[in-house]
Amino acid sequence: MFNLRILKGFSHTIELSSEHYLQKYQSNFKDIYKLQYPPIPGHATIDGTKQYSSNNSEIPTSHFRTNYRNNLVLSSLGIGSYQGAPDQNNDIMLYGSIIDSVLSGGINVIDTAINYRYMKSERVIGAAIRALNISRDQLFISSKGGYIPADGDRGIQETQMIRELINKNLITQDDVVGACHCMHPKFLEMQLEQTLNHLGLETLDLLYLHNAAESQLPFLGYDKFYDRVAKAFEQYEKSVQNGKIKRYGMATWVCFRARPDEDRIHVPLEKIVEIAEKVGGKDHHFEYVQMPINAMMPEAFSQEWQPFKGENTQILTVARQLKVNLVISSPLMGGTLMQVPLPSDIFKCQFLGAKHLQFLRSIPAESIKTILIGQKANRHTKQNLEVIRVPPLTADEFWSFFQPLKRKQVPDDELDMQ
Repeated sequence: MFNLRILKGFSHTIELSSEHYLQKYQSNFKDIYKLQYPPIPGHATIDGTKQYSSNNSEIPTSHFRTNYRNNLVLSSLGIGSYQGAPDQNNDIMLYGSIIDSVLSGGINVIDTAINYRYMKSERVIGAAIRALNISRDQLFISSKGGYIPADGDRGIQETQMIRELINKNLITQDDVVGACHCMHPKFLEMQLEQTLNHLGLETLDLLYLHNAAESQLPFLGYDKFYDRVAKAFEQYEKSVQNGKIKRYGMATWVCFRARPDEDRIHVPLEKIVEIAEKVGGKDHHFEYVQMPINAMMPEAFSQEWQPFKGENTQILTVARQLKVNLVISSPLMGGTLMQVPLPSDIFKCQFLGAKHLQFLRSIPAESIKTILIGQKANRHTKQNLEVIRVPPLTADEFWSFFQPLKRKQVPDDELDMQ
């Protein structure tokens, strides 16, 4: 196994060739991936995450952010695990990228979901955590529940999974929406046990309810949807009390970015926190929202579409007022934004992916805590990690990017208007 060794001047020692990269990790990965180990005890702690933030003195302290309600010190860049075919090459690349990212001293947030890559992403992350052999209290691991996934390793399809759940009386057909999503408490409890088994952990730092509004609200309407959310939150509060998770949240795509007049799409964050308080009291454990923000999805900082105390304002402001941590997904829109150039002189990075990450990391909003990037290839990992050594922009620097460029004024009499 690897030992944690944060190196001064850390850089990848393997050439950027994907073939060499795969060979570096292949044998070790195969030895770990499918083995069953006793679950790793513990969870992310204040002292552990503070220790991680000081492991590499070359990384600015501003790269790390103290989170609301729990005071954990988490990196402003995290690694996601959504993309990639469910094959072994992608498994090994993800495995290697996680190891390299954590060893850089700049990423202690790892995000996944039980349905990502047909359950394989969770299993790969579990293998990487064991290979790292890093103290559990330094890492913040999150996953998601709600979708009914196929199992890529066992060859079980979603429809078969649904039939098995119904036959075991865990759920009814009415609990399944769109043939893919379920918020029944028994289902969520069972899914959490699967997730912990895949990851090889006793306790998960954060469990999101995954795209609940996007999957169920259009079919159920608001009253029934909010009732199911409340029951899901009740189950998650029980999981906190049982030591299975430390906190929970909602991973979303559009519900917190939608206009208020978009019926059965728009959801007020204020209402969700109200449900959490009703279920768990003022000391509830609803602490996080995951949502996309990028150069083509700027609603979070450009639109006042979220109601709060009788007025509409930005989701960033509502999150700050309610002390909800925001984790940003899809920073490159699945690679689409690699066609959108950004200036190096403003964003202080050479590589385009790093510039986009710097753009999002520099949005002047304290509620934004971490930007998730789904990196696997050695080249992309190395390029994206450029941003961890650069301080975020100041608010003035960020907003200056949106100001029109100054152009030389041409006197009217020099214009040819014919």
